[in-house]
Amino acid sequence: MATDFELKGQVIDALEKVEAKDGVSVMDALMIEKVVVKGGEVNLTVIFEDDAPKETRWDMEDKIADAVEEIDGVGDVNVMSATRSGASGKPAASAGGGGGHSHSHGGHSHGPAPSGTPQSKPLDGVGKVIAVASGKGGVGKSTVSVNLALALSKLGHSVGLLDVDIYGPSLPTMLGVNGRPTVREKRIIPLEAEGLKLMSLGFLMEEDTPVIWRGPIVSGIIRQFLQDVDWKGTDYLIIDLPPGTGDAQLSLAQSVPLDGAVVVTTPSDLALIDAARGLQMFKTLKVEVLGIIENMAHYVWPGAAETREAIELLKKDKASSTAIAMLEKTLEKHEKIHIFGDGGGRKEARRLGTPFLGEIPLDGDVRAGGDEGKPIVVRDPQSPVTEAFLELAKRLAGENPVEKDGEGDSDKPKKRRGLFSFLRG
Repeated sequence: MATDFELKGQVIDALEKVEAKDGVSVMDALMIEKVVVKGGEVNLTVIFEDDAPKETRWDMEDKIADAVEEIDGVGDVNVMSATRSGASGKPAASAGGGGGHSHSHGGHSHGPAPSGTPQSKPLDGVGKVIAVASGKGGVGKSTVSVNLALALSKLGHSVGLLDVDIYGPSLPTMLGVNGRPTVREKRIIPLEAEGLKLMSLGFLMEEDTPVIWRGPIVSGIIRQFLQDVDWKGTDYLIIDLPPGTGDAQLSLAQSVPLDGAVVVTTPSDLALIDAARGLQMFKTLKVEVLGIIENMAHYVWPGAAETREAIELLKKDKASSTAIAMLEKTLEKHEKIHIFGDGGGRKEARRLGTPFLGEIPLDGDVRAGGDEGKPIVVRDPQSPVTEAFLELAKRLAGENPVEKDGEGDSDKPKKRRGLFSFLRG
């Protein structure tokens, strides 16, 4: 028998075949706000324009319910509706006689329709929420997120790390964590490693399972990971976003007040163009951009330290001054190799009027540590890269201090939502 998680994927596939209008599916028309599967029972919400006739809505609900009921393993199907303004495109609470219609196949009704997109709410017991973003993939954003979180932890802070890179969750691999979160008192308990509280979709999926989800489903997962996970007692919650400027970024900004975002880039011109787009996106969402981090800023030649020692020995032995000068000139030229360009992040930060937070060197041990589940801050605490991350963490913590009362911001209101069904499996 299919698990609830597998059924959810089949439900989404079925909804792809339900036509809204003009040959567009209800998924492509962004009409599906939420899909929850529990014990084979399917609950979902469909969004209509506020001027849609009741008969049209009910007919669509029937089509959706009929399509879902065809799936083996599905029991009751509950289709609820909400409306949104045609002008703003934002879901709104259904009002009056027909607006709150709830269509149920199987005899279970869940009451009035939900009010659509939730308002941004602070997280209970969390001090600061900082997003780590990038305009494009391949710039090492997840590496920065993990090592920044570890560096903050080394500074004595309680740190949570949330991986909302839904389509490419890398947190389990980078920290070498295998496990499944548990549920206690209707709250998801994050896993822990290296002193960090961790949550990632990668903990809930089978290895090599592809994620083929539309925007509304992604948005729902992000809200669940924020509001249903017990982050209480966390000084800093670092959120590793997927690359780009899409649904995940918008959903995050709508779901929780962000204390700031950092944008990761490499010095290359292409990466800088996309970084600028990411930065402007946060400004549009009225999220403070804390600054730009230049990753893979330069490669440090591994033989530099030994060469410097050899030069000192040659000087003591009064070797040829010409030879020594040649070695010193070669060392100066090649000790730092700017593979992706020189100083691009700093220049772009100046152009965009945002702080430049620092450079992270390119180092083979960083790659090896990520592959082996031992990030560089843990693998080599004395390395130049670790020092760079510690300096970055000090700067962020200095500019975004938290009250060290052991419980984070305990006065923030609590918001609890239904758990994803696949956490019950």
